[in-house]
Amino acid sequence: MQYDQPYSASELKGSLANNPTLLSSTTAAAISTLLALDTAESVSVASWDGVTAPVSPEGTAPALVSATIAGAAGENVAVAIPAELSTAQAFIFESEANLVVSFDAPSASTFAAFAVEGDVAAAAVTDSTPDLIVTSGDGSDTLIFTGEQNVYVDGREGNDTVITAGGNDTIYGGAGNNVIISGAGDDQIFLAGTSDVVNAGDGYDVVTLQGSRDAYDFVAGNSFNVDGTGLQTASITNAEFLAFDNNESIALATSEDQAAALRLYQGILGRDADAAGAKIWAGAADQGVATGSIAQAFLNSFEFKADASEAFVTSLYQNLLERTAPEATDVDYWSNVLASGASRADVAATFALSPDAIAADQTNSEYVEGLYQSALGRASDAEGLNSWVTALFNGASRGDIAQSIVNSTEAATKVNADFIDSLYSNALDRPADAEGKAFWVDSLAQGVTQAEVAVAIVGSPEAVDTIDNVIVIHGQV
Repeated sequence: MQYDQPYSASELKGSLANNPTLLSSTTAAAISTLLALDTAESVSVASWDGVTAPVSPEGTAPALVSATIAGAAGENVAVAIPAELSTAQAFIFESEANLVVSFDAPSASTFAAFAVEGDVAAAAVTDSTPDLIVTSGDGSDTLIFTGEQNVYVDGREGNDTVITAGGNDTIYGGAGNNVIISGAGDDQIFLAGTSDVVNAGDGYDVVTLQGSRDAYDFVAGNSFNVDGTGLQTASITNAEFLAFDNNESIALATSEDQAAALRLYQGILGRDADAAGAKIWAGAADQGVATGSIAQAFLNSFEFKADASEAFVTSLYQNLLERTAPEATDVDYWSNVLASGASRADVAATFALSPDAIAADQTNSEYVEGLYQSALGRASDAEGLNSWVTALFNGASRGDIAQSIVNSTEAATKVNADFIDSLYSNALDRPADAEGKAFWVDSLAQGVTQAEVAVAIVGSPEAVDTIDNVIVIHGQV
């Protein structure tokens, strides 16, 4: 690479992407984005050996520094960043030695001015978009960052120590036994070492471990920390969220109120929390929002309503249109219609009057039987079947019959029973027992809200023992 002239941005992007032994694809992409290599014509790149003056295009401020530092494996080498490189946005270090490097970088707003001159909005950086990217060498390096900038660090090989300050940082620990200490800000920390120690500091911090959650055993300590053993060993302090492969997670609650709110993800939605949502609802609990109010927000969510409607929509396809395996896109469409506010009765009536239903050419008896199965979850009784078939014979439309059956008290009871079944399955990991199910269905019929029932079941001792994707950690005692 020639360093006395600006480097072609497209060629630099290709060079970064085609050097997997030096840069991961994630880091190469991050550098490409930070330096706007897709749109820039050229980039000023400096070469530096850590001792002599950097070589860079005359009259330009280097954006990227390629630093090859001499030193044998196990040798400690202190590296001082010279003034002419202080505004560089990316450093790529290559060395066998143990590097000790400090970065006293400008604040995030200053970096934004470099990147987007004159853009006032860019001065208030609130996301994790990096302002400075640093990749270390193969030794056991120590990288220290001060200032409020968002830093992105790729530790690569060696037993590294990474210390950051006030930004929203992204830190890849790399192989080895690493120590990561991040400051204030919402940090994202990725662990790939054998045995790592993390103190994530203030802010809402997410630590990602390799593999499945089930591959680890976790023990909560008394200083806002959790220790995990499995594919990796990690001692993690002051983190709020652990992420794993396949969207698995563990939300780390620092109070019982937080835990009660975060367990609603599993109890009501039947899934692990996502980091963004967990941050919002843990914060709401800290602000004194009642768990019942948070539960109601979950129940009002588009996600819950769509998921709760899926079985009903599938049954309409099967029973009214005689499609045993409806297309997922079709089921999603009508589930979303219901989640957006349409009533089950209206959707059932629409199915009943659709060209597909007409083409199915069901008899009146078959049609009524299908409605019983979809809306009531049972076969028709002779009296009911005869009554509805007679109504059809006397001029009632199939849409009218669908409205009547789906709006019936029995259909409402079926909806409540399905809701209880889902809470037992999600929160207790078992089918509802007959006595418990009857109690809660009756409670709903008597006016107890779904939110109140959800809080009671998801907050029960059995659910607390069963739900393993929320861990309560406490401060010093």
